[in-house]
Amino acid sequence: MNKITLSCRRIISFVALMLGTGLLLWGQPLLGSQTAIIAPPPTAIAPLEPPTQALADAPSLDYAVALTELQTTLRLQDEPLNPRAVAALIPWLSDTLPGAIAVDVEGTTPTTNQFYGELSEFSDGRVIAEWTTGDERRFVGYQSVGVLDNGTHALRTWVNTGGSGVFPFLMLISFDSDTEIHDGEARSRLLMTRRGEFVLGGGYDGEITISGNTLTFTPAPNGDASVTVRVE
Repeated sequence: MNKITLSCRRIISFVALMLGTGLLLWGQPLLGSQTAIIAPPPTAIAPLEPPTQALADAPSLDYAVALTELQTTLRLQDEPLNPRAVAALIPWLSDTLPGAIAVDVEGTTPTTNQFYGELSEFSDGRVIAEWTTGDERRFVGYQSVGVLDNGTHALRTWVNTGGSGVFPFLMLISFDSDTEIHDGEARSRLLMTRRGEFVLGGGYDGEITISGNTLTFTPAPNGDASVTVRVE
C-alpha cells in the first residue's frame, strides 16, 4: 500500500470519526455553555389577515356633492385641500416645464404616505402642510386669492424645500370629475388640474386682484408698475 492511499484512508477515518462524534453531540450542550446547539424549528409564517373592512363596505363618496364642495370651498368632506397636492403641480426649480399637471384629489389626503403632512389653517385663509424629511422640517402652503368666472381658482402658494428659502407662486387650478379603470372596474375620481402658474419671486408681497377672467398684479412680479393677464 503506497503512502498516498494510506493518507487518504486516514483522512476518511478521521472525517467519519468527526461525523460520528458530531451526531452524538448533536442536541447536547456545548462545554462550558448552557445553550443547546439545536436550532429551533423555523417559525411558521402566519397567513395575512383580511382587511377589517372590505372595500365594498367602505363608505362611498357622493362625487357630485364632493366636486361642488371642492369648487366652492377648496375642501373635501370638510377637510381643506392638501397644500402638498397643489405643490405637486409646480415644476422642480431645476426644470422649466411641469411634469404632473393633474392629481386625484382623493389620493392626496395628508394621511397618505406620498402626501403626508400636518395641516394647519389660519384665520387669514392660509393652509399650511408641514412634514419632516430626514432632519429637515419642510412646508408648503396656499391662500386663495379668488375664483375667476371660468371656475379657475387662483392660489398664492409658498414652497419650502428645506433650509430658509421660501419660493412664492401664484397657482391656477380647476376641479373636475371623470372615471378610470381600477382593478378591472370603473372608478369615479376627482381631478385637480393645473391651469397655469406665475413665479412671483422671493419676497413678493404685491396685490393680486381678479375681475372676470383677468388677473391684475400690482406691482408686477418683474418690477413693472402693474400687469393684467387674461386667463382663458
